[in-house]
Amino acid sequence: KEDWILRKVAEIRARPRPAVHMYSEGEMFLFLGGFYPLTFTDDGRTAIERLDRLFVPRTMASGIRGLLKRWYMQEAQKIVQERCAYFSMVAGYTPASVNVTDARRRWGSCTSAGKINFSWRLVQAPLRIVDYVVVHELVHLRQPDHSKKFWINVGGILPDYPERKAWLRNNEQLLKF
Repeated sequence: KEDWILRKVAEIRARPRPAVHMYSEGEMFLFLGGFYPLTFTDDGRTAIERLDRLFVPRTMASGIRGLLKRWYMQEAQKIVQERCAYFSMVAGYTPASVNVTDARRRWGSCTSAGKINFSWRLVQAPLRIVDYVVVHELVHLRQPDHSKKFWINVGGILPDYPERKAWLRNNEQLLKF
């Protein structure tokens, strides 16, 4: 199995490395697959705003790490709620609740009570990857395992799910914060 092991080690080493954030002016932050430079402003803004860059009031600079995390969590809640609502209509799977958590090891989870949780870190990925995780968790509402039937149901909603799943596996290190 030496060839297989060496091939897998090479694949893992070739994957992108996570950014080590210093929270300094111009540093790039991922959001929905795009990179946004951090920009501190003195223009009267009172909140973090994403346009062509991440604008942060200079008055918030001292607590920037926690503030950015909170901002990402709020944005993630909006996005996953919207995507869950959309795919619930498409697929007919309706969760009891949709929450955003600080999970570090799972992109999403589904409880037997029908509650779906997503890691806020997921919104760093492109929207098509967020959609894959949303659909994955919605299908778990009816199919709790990863059986062939589960993947057939996911494929019925997202025929290209293998590509999306592979993107997440190959790029998950980029989504660390």
